[in-house]
Amino acid sequence: MANAIICPACHAQNRTTWEFCARCGEPLEAADTQVVSRQQTLTGVPALTEGTQRDSSSVWLFVMVAVAVGTVVLACRDIAAQPPSPPPTPGVFGFGGPAAASPEPFPVLTSNADVEAARRLAGQGNLAEAIPLLQKAAAENPGNAEFQHLLGRALWTTGDRDGAVESYNQASRLDPAYRAEYAPALETVGRVDDAISEFEAALVAQPGASIVEEGLGRIYYNRGDYAKALPLLESVAGRTRDPVELQQLAYAADKSGDRERAISAYRQVLSSQPGADVARGKLAESLLAAGRSDEAMTVLQEGLQRAPDAPLLQRGIGSLYERSGRAAEAAAAYREYARLAPRAPDAADISARAARLEASAKSSGS
Repeated sequence: MANAIICPACHAQNRTTWEFCARCGEPLEAADTQVVSRQQTLTGVPALTEGTQRDSSSVWLFVMVAVAVGTVVLACRDIAAQPPSPPPTPGVFGFGGPAAASPEPFPVLTSNADVEAARRLAGQGNLAEAIPLLQKAAAENPGNAEFQHLLGRALWTTGDRDGAVESYNQASRLDPAYRAEYAPALETVGRVDDAISEFEAALVAQPGASIVEEGLGRIYYNRGDYAKALPLLESVAGRTRDPVELQQLAYAADKSGDRERAISAYRQVLSSQPGADVARGKLAESLLAAGRSDEAMTVLQEGLQRAPDAPLLQRGIGSLYERSGRAAEAAAAYREYARLAPRAPDAADISARAARLEASAKSSGS
């Protein structure tokens, strides 16, 4: 799970550290922060802002029906082929976010009447009544990791996070394949160091597992430990070519001082998502820092040709003009930025800077 700021104008989901919406440029100062799934988290790629939460009750039914027919889909067994699966967000009657089914069949579990009854109760919306049956099944089958896992998901859904974490722990001790779900649960309840330990153990057991690399990389990234996050994010992005992953890779590379790697990753984002204004602005800054001001200017000008009303790009090109000694052009871009984003936290400061640059240009006769 991750936090995102919901744009009040276009309802796109943005990173909590951003000042403006990456899709429409609306200031985000007073916008609400919500918990969203990784697929819904906007990281500067406007085309990825529109996503809907899975119907949690249908997911619960899917899991429980799988047990009922005797074939269980274990979320993390074929781990390298699966998308990330953070702990589910509490739903009405079900569980959210299991990984997609593996193409390979898994061992058939012994049929259990309590689990069957729990499935029926959950299907009727009586998850609270289903939990005691799952607890009984887990207690009577102490070596069954799947029963512990199902109990953990049910407890998580009803808000019993401590109980859920303990069940996830039991499941992962019985079958290490469940570490990749236990670790994000630990992260969510604030036990980040324990989550790192679980992710690292899972990565040793299954090197190159995407779900583990993505989860561990996310923790390091969120902590600001970009040097540790970088190889993990690079491995995931290299396989998926996902613009979300590529932008995180670019940012981590930039913060780690690997400017050329950042530039390459930002360019890859823009090749598939040319309207990603945040990525475009970051690319221009990286190019400028690398002494490639002409390329930086071209990147911003191309963006403004596509979207002349994008505030972030107007502010970015204004800054570039100012640093290049082009005061009049910088002032004009800053004026346009303030016009497009009048409620931005820095709109007044940018307007004042434009006035100073206009005065400077006038006095120098430029």
